[in-house]
Amino acid sequence: MADVIRALAKGARDWPDRIAFEDDGGALTYGELAGRVSAMLATLGTGEGAIGLLAENSLDWVVADLAATASGRRFVPLPPFFSNGQLAHVAADSQIELILTDGALEARAAGFAPVARVTQAKADPALLATARPGTRVIYTSGSTGQPKGVRLGDRQLDHVAHGLASAISASAADHYLSVLPFPLLLEELCGIHVPVLVGGRSTIRARVIGECSSGNIDAIRTAFEAVAPSVSVLVPELLRAWVGALMLSGKTAPQSLRVVAVGGAPVPPQVLKAAGELGIPALEGYGLSECGSVVAVNRPGTAGPGTVGQVLDGLTVSIDGGEIVVEGPSVMSGYVGQPDLKGPWRTGDLGHFDAKGHLVIEGRKDAMLVTSFGRNVQPEWIEAQLQGDPRILQATLGGHGQAYPTVLIVPGAFAGDFFETARAGEVLDALHAVCRGLPDYALPRSYITTSNDEMQALGLLSPNGRIRRRAVEEWLSLPPARTRSRTAPVPEESHL
Repeated sequence: MADVIRALAKGARDWPDRIAFEDDGGALTYGELAGRVSAMLATLGTGEGAIGLLAENSLDWVVADLAATASGRRFVPLPPFFSNGQLAHVAADSQIELILTDGALEARAAGFAPVARVTQAKADPALLATARPGTRVIYTSGSTGQPKGVRLGDRQLDHVAHGLASAISASAADHYLSVLPFPLLLEELCGIHVPVLVGGRSTIRARVIGECSSGNIDAIRTAFEAVAPSVSVLVPELLRAWVGALMLSGKTAPQSLRVVAVGGAPVPPQVLKAAGELGIPALEGYGLSECGSVVAVNRPGTAGPGTVGQVLDGLTVSIDGGEIVVEGPSVMSGYVGQPDLKGPWRTGDLGHFDAKGHLVIEGRKDAMLVTSFGRNVQPEWIEAQLQGDPRILQATLGGHGQAYPTVLIVPGAFAGDFFETARAGEVLDALHAVCRGLPDYALPRSYITTSNDEMQALGLLSPNGRIRRRAVEEWLSLPPARTRSRTAPVPEESHL
């Protein structure tokens, strides 16, 4: 991220008193930020060993991120939502020699490598001129196995940061609201690097996700209302929570908003429609760590409903046998411990371009369900529709090889006692009504109610909440799942 460090040095020189970042504990101007980053950079010295970062979202995280970026060393953000076993694997796999941390996570970090607190000292911002190019390693938990480290250098990350800034017309007038974890590369880019690149401002609200997960969905509404940002990035679950909170309050989103990018999973069409009606300029995007986190995003004013927008400038995206293939300067150098990647990246995602050149995501190749009638069903397609019902927090489709799919339902805040008291036929009628217009063979004919905690305990979700499709299929075949499955009479398949 050489360009971001140069932009920080420019900010310290040209607008030192402008606020750069703030969190619940205070704020840093560009001059103060550059001074703290310089002091941290001096502390790191000229070593070559890999640096980890395990801390809460905060000003300290920002300082450590930028200092490690400028150090020229391998930099590995450590997700707190990883298990200790996964973090131990990451530390060994990437050969971390030092972990930067804060008081809250220092004891945990010390279990994996020597630790150092993020310094509160300041030094001469001129030290930023000594910045060296380095490598950032992003570990993806995936759906199976140990996390894999994606190697990204300055070239890849600078390209994505500039591409994002251009796509959303980012400027010094923008005020970003950060609620997602910084170890997610998209949030790191949008919440730290793009604001610095354009001389903007970023406000960190680290507790919003936890409060929403605990049932206080109004936390996200009040955060946006208090900060009045122009830009933010959300995952679909948080967008749904915000939409629900606005509906309950009778309010609309702040008029200051220009862009709310949404990625990580398909967004239910009903949620996008409701968001627009409530003043949320929600724009879907698509990406993966192996391609610098962003491949395509809808632009303000030219969004294509049901698409993830246009490809970022400088990238080439083709469709080969239905699979999305990405080529260009943001494609990773390779995985840690593996040879450098040569050529384009085959994403494993299925998609196509619409008539206006917007990319449409159809789902994962390896997620395809094939019913006993020989019908192909993309589960993400149905799941996104079902999650448009405010009574459903999460829907997970399974049933490969069965006559019809089965859906695991995590009830949402608006479910009440519907799933406990309604007859199976009533629930299935409600599910099918949400999916009106979709083919009969793709609709679930049985369901199981569960919770996120139970799905984690059963190993059906990865630590960061991704569905483990193979584990879902294995569990659905077991007697406990079959006993809990609720169903109702269905019509016979008539189009074999």
